Amino acid sequence: MSTISMPLRKTPWHLWAVAILTFLWNGSGAYTIMMAQSGRLSDLDANEAAYYAAQPLWFVVSTDIALLSPLAAVVALMLRSQTAPWLFAVSLILILANNVYDLAAGTSLALGERGWVIVTVSAVVIAVLQLVYAWAMKKRGFLQAVPRFHAGSL
Repeated sequence: MSTISMPLRKTPWHLWAVAILTFLWNGSGAYTIMMAQSGRLSDLDANEAAYYAAQPLWFVVSTDIALLSPLAAVVALMLRSQTAPWLFAVSLILILANNVYDLAAGTSLALGERGWVIVTVSAVVIAVLQLVYAWAMKKRGFLQAVPRFHAGSL
């Protein structure tokens, strides 16, 4: 049985640059927030510590998925997998849902300080840009479906 495979286009240099910057941005954010959630971030003020301590478990899990899915998306992007845009989309949806809940519940740190508004808006804008970039790479043919291996092809 023969299969026809499409030649993979050469990886553009900017894919690697975006992947590295995305990993650094999301990795540092994930580390910081997960350390704050566990109470192990040394420079938390009392207000922030109380905020993270009061979060319900479902909110913590949702936040952690929002933090870790773009890291998985970076791996998918570097492997040139079509799953990258979907993983970025999961992150963006959860970021928006968590912030809407936090604002509606009146517990958002953005309600108290202008700095938190800037951080929150920046995180949303960057998440949107990451998703747009991944979709553009998929549309241009740089991301491929995950190859399926059959026992007879090994």
